[in-house]
Amino acid sequence: MQEQEPHKKHVISITTKTCVKVGITLFLVILAATWFRPLLGLIGSAVRAATPLLIGFAVAYVVNILMTLYERHYFTKREDQKWVQRSRRPVCLILALATVIGAIALILCIVLPQLRNALGVLKEKIPNIMEEISRNKTIMRFLPQTIQDALRELDVEKLVGGVFSFLSNGATSGDGVLNLTGFIGSFTSAFMTGFMGFVFSIYILLGKERLSKQFGRFFRTYLRAGWIDKLKPVVSVANNSFHFFIVGQVTEGIIIGFLCALGMWILRLPYAAMIGTVIGVTALIPILGCYLGAGIGALMCLSVGLGTAIEFLIFIFCLQQFEDNLIYPRVVGTSIGLPAIWVLASVTVGGGIGGFAGMILAVPVFATIYQLVRMDVGRREKKAGKPALADDAARQEALDECKSH
Repeated sequence: MQEQEPHKKHVISITTKTCVKVGITLFLVILAATWFRPLLGLIGSAVRAATPLLIGFAVAYVVNILMTLYERHYFTKREDQKWVQRSRRPVCLILALATVIGAIALILCIVLPQLRNALGVLKEKIPNIMEEISRNKTIMRFLPQTIQDALRELDVEKLVGGVFSFLSNGATSGDGVLNLTGFIGSFTSAFMTGFMGFVFSIYILLGKERLSKQFGRFFRTYLRAGWIDKLKPVVSVANNSFHFFIVGQVTEGIIIGFLCALGMWILRLPYAAMIGTVIGVTALIPILGCYLGAGIGALMCLSVGLGTAIEFLIFIFCLQQFEDNLIYPRVVGTSIGLPAIWVLASVTVGGGIGGFAGMILAVPVFATIYQLVRMDVGRREKKAGKPALADDAARQEALDECKSH
């Protein structure tokens, strides 16, 4: 009989390179733990310094969607002529910027004057409305006793007058000169930041092909080929998620804003154009945006009367059901492939972290993570020999999930 070979023991070879890596890692961990607060301050300062660049990239990404659309339809039958090739980029860039600026100006021209008038009427009518509510036995019966006592003792005229006085004179109240100086300084800083970001976005859009080539050369030079292969699908999925989310969300905002204004005009409700515009703008916030717009619209309708506000809320509730079941799943949900439950979760988390901007950015970011995880799960199941969904089937399942929600 042959003797059994002794079990081979796995020997871990420790090289100098491994020791150096471990030492550097430990040093960085200790350094980060010791200087955590100063490090956060340094990162915050760097982010604030780079804010114009970040704004420029964001503006360029949004405007590029319109610019690319215009370029596809710019003298398509004369593409071979030199004047078409030379003028395509600047002309389409000007058209895209004019579209964005014109849309913002139109929204402000529609909303601000009517909003100011409504607030003035509201200031006069809120005391009467509150008094009417406190005298209405049907409404008061459903309120707790503590709230009933508070409504009876509340000096509504003084409270409303103080609120509107603060809103109109807040910049010069108290230490007027100091507050006004601080306001002017903050406004100037914000304006310069936005202006620098706008200028930077124009440079990005005019030379986006050259910038793309430069980034490509940089990554090919300093990254391994395997890392680049892993990075490409991530960038592609993220780009598709953000692109389709922006297009879908803007399309949904236009549709829901138009339907709101049309419905209010048919029902003879006041401030139809202004409230429709507000609903369309707040619809940029997924799911929760329409409720925010409904609150603003109800406040404006309250300046006419309590019955008008209730009628508006009933109308906007029906419109919201129509949006949730027909418009959003088909216009936005199917384009990003994210079920409604995850859209709501991402909006909630994003709003808690980054406020209004976090609500908007959270959905495409979460959609990107969602699609990448689905791809990785499918790849791992296929490698393990489990029945995995094909790409078309997985995409169809995502669409079905969106429609079912």
